[in-house]
Amino acid sequence: MKRWPLHNPHFWESAPFFRLLIPLVAGIISYSFLQVPLYSVLAGLAIILAAFIISLKSKRSTFFFFSSQAALFLISWLLCFANDVRNNKRWFGHKLNTADLFEARITESPVEKERSFKMRVSVLATLEPGHLSSATGDGFVYLVKDGKAPKFKKGDIVLLPNRWKPIKNAGNPFEFDYAAYCAQNNLYYQQSLSAKDIVLFQAAATQSASFTSRCHDWCMQQLARYIDDKPTLGLIQAMLIGDEVNLDNETRQSFAETGIVHIIAISGGNVAIFFLAISLLLWWLKHKRHQWIKYFIALPLVWLYVLMAGAPPSAVRAAIMFSLLAIGIILQKNNNSLNTLLATAFVLLCAEPMWLYAIGFQLSFIAVLSLILFYTPSYKLYTPGNKIVKALWTTIVASAAAEILTAPLVVYYFHLFPLMFLVANVVAYLFMGLVLYIGMAVLLFSFIPIVAGALGQICIWLVRAFDAVVHWLQRLNPESFYYLQMDAVELILLYALIASVAIWLLRREKSAIFVALVASCAFLFLLCDDQHTAVRQQKFVAYNAGKHIHAELINGKRYSVLYTDTSQQVKNVYATKPTHTAWLAWQPGDNRPPTDLFRVAGYSLLLYHDSLSYPENLHPDYVVLCEPGNIDPAQLYERLHPLCLILPQMPEAQLERWKAMAGRMPVELHYLPDDGAFVLE
Repeated sequence: MKRWPLHNPHFWESAPFFRLLIPLVAGIISYSFLQVPLYSVLAGLAIILAAFIISLKSKRSTFFFFSSQAALFLISWLLCFANDVRNNKRWFGHKLNTADLFEARITESPVEKERSFKMRVSVLATLEPGHLSSATGDGFVYLVKDGKAPKFKKGDIVLLPNRWKPIKNAGNPFEFDYAAYCAQNNLYYQQSLSAKDIVLFQAAATQSASFTSRCHDWCMQQLARYIDDKPTLGLIQAMLIGDEVNLDNETRQSFAETGIVHIIAISGGNVAIFFLAISLLLWWLKHKRHQWIKYFIALPLVWLYVLMAGAPPSAVRAAIMFSLLAIGIILQKNNNSLNTLLATAFVLLCAEPMWLYAIGFQLSFIAVLSLILFYTPSYKLYTPGNKIVKALWTTIVASAAAEILTAPLVVYYFHLFPLMFLVANVVAYLFMGLVLYIGMAVLLFSFIPIVAGALGQICIWLVRAFDAVVHWLQRLNPESFYYLQMDAVELILLYALIASVAIWLLRREKSAIFVALVASCAFLFLLCDDQHTAVRQQKFVAYNAGKHIHAELINGKRYSVLYTDTSQQVKNVYATKPTHTAWLAWQPGDNRPPTDLFRVAGYSLLLYHDSLSYPENLHPDYVVLCEPGNIDPAQLYERLHPLCLILPQMPEAQLERWKAMAGRMPVELHYLPDDGAFVLE
């Protein structure tokens, strides 16, 4: 007699949320391209739902499948429409032409930048001539530094002038698309103000804050009270309660370059450690049949912890996965880890569709998927007997398994690969557990200053020791590993290669070998083509990186700085590194032209300095104005007769003079702050 099941189920049969996730993701992606009237989508959805009902009665499985997929696709589009603040009639962006003042609440603590304090605000109302109307929407306010600490804090209600400007990118090649990132978070406008431009309407009321916000603020205060080292405090606050306001950029960068930046974010590791702490407090519930009580008690506490940490995507994902696991244990149901992960992604994307584009969400999802697929087969390769070796082997396998699928995405987004990630993750695993438990102990014993202070000093010592190890590992990474480049096609081919090799190793399917060979050949061909293109390239770039021009000449795989403002070195590196990486020209060269007049791609180009004299018969095609200076636009044109002028940042009145000249003369203007970087190739 044949037993059920008659065949091994496919993964989409054991993980049914996979079929639900595909149309959901497709609908989210299509929202950016499929701009159609709302009533058309609603009409289409009504027709498809009618067809879906008919398919239920006719019992046609194929018709049922396609109609349900189409319905979910349109529902996903509608979720994106509802999530888009621009479709809200009360959005303050619709009232920029009529409003004089904006009432807004500061929703995040001011973050210190180089020249300002960045504050995120939520607009509550707009003051228009004759009436006050409610409004919604978030924006950024940059409070210009005046030598004093900002007098505004989180929760304050302020009155803002109408100086909103669209959030836009600097326009440098291959830079991070900050404007698109903000748009995905419903942020479209910002303004830069001095303290006197902002009126404090109502100070933050402690009693009106939510319970989770008060818990968050209390934890921040207690940690700041007993940990007097700022780098340590910033790291502990970020790791324990998800607040990165005091986290310095150097720490983040060193963690990223060693492959352990994930320990900063609140994620599954934090939830696991938090649950382990709860289990230790419930040590007396030892019997297996009482295990569900631990999960029942931990479930609301985990969600309280996640909400207190600000509910970032990685933490919410971990909390939902823990919830599904806990509910399964409480109800004594078996859990399919892959289906649980897909169900978590489905729930998250239904709540916040634009999280699909969040790098943190993608890395978090891919890391857990990689662990589900590769941890168990890898762990079985070796069976340690010693408990210490077993714990070490578990950490090594988990780190390597997670890296299999996350490494390509890290290279694609961050252009680096941490060669020492295995060592760094083993050390980070031990450090993370110790520091989180000690941090929780600081909060637990905060009413005993002597104990809490001693624990705070232990935290400082641990962080400094760990920081020294991280910097040592960071120096071991080859420089070329910080300039890796991979485009979308190469990323897809690499994942196809990884998937086919995994299928062959785990399931011994011979057809996967042929797929792996094709993918590897195509991948290597594209890499060779990238190198061939890089060797033959010649480009001139004038970056949008400050008040003065930062100009470079790229010949082959090397770059030469032609002109720069040495006081803007940090900003220059931020602007140039993505370009150097994408064009594989990250090594400095000595191929600078001997004069300021040279040829690029068949055109003559002049770096113009007002202090120098030039021959009368000089007529370059492009003129780059290195400094604004006090130059007469008409005289410069009459002397050089260029086809195009590239201008640096300058005062508005001076820019208007150049625009007026360009209106009279046959010359094109390229103003870097508005038009972005100038590239001649």
